[in-house]
Amino acid sequence: PLMWRLDQTWKQLKDEVPQVKRLPSEYIREHFWITTQPMEEPPQREYFFQLLEQMDMNDRLMFATDYPHWDFDAPDRALPEGTSKELKRAILAENARKLYRFDKLKN
Repeated sequence: PLMWRLDQTWKQLKDEVPQVKRLPSEYIREHFWITTQPMEEPPQREYFFQLLEQMDMNDRLMFATDYPHWDFDAPDRALPEGTSKELKRAILAENARKLYRFDKLKN
């Protein structure tokens, strides 16, 4: 994946960019949020879970539909079968709640 490649390149060339003090993947984890759209469905669902493990961004992955495009992702089909209830809840709701600080809103 991209984050791994950025880290490997940085390790080889970090003397060229002394202002970059940490692995690029650490900056990505700290400052980026990612969405499920666009995401091609992998040929085997295990690949999806392997990718999530490699990225280590389950707490920064959010559901996105790409609506109104004709090939938008419906919430019930966006994640592969076998996705844990906890991970589904995080991707479909909790991560966005954290990003937008919905828990800090008052009724």
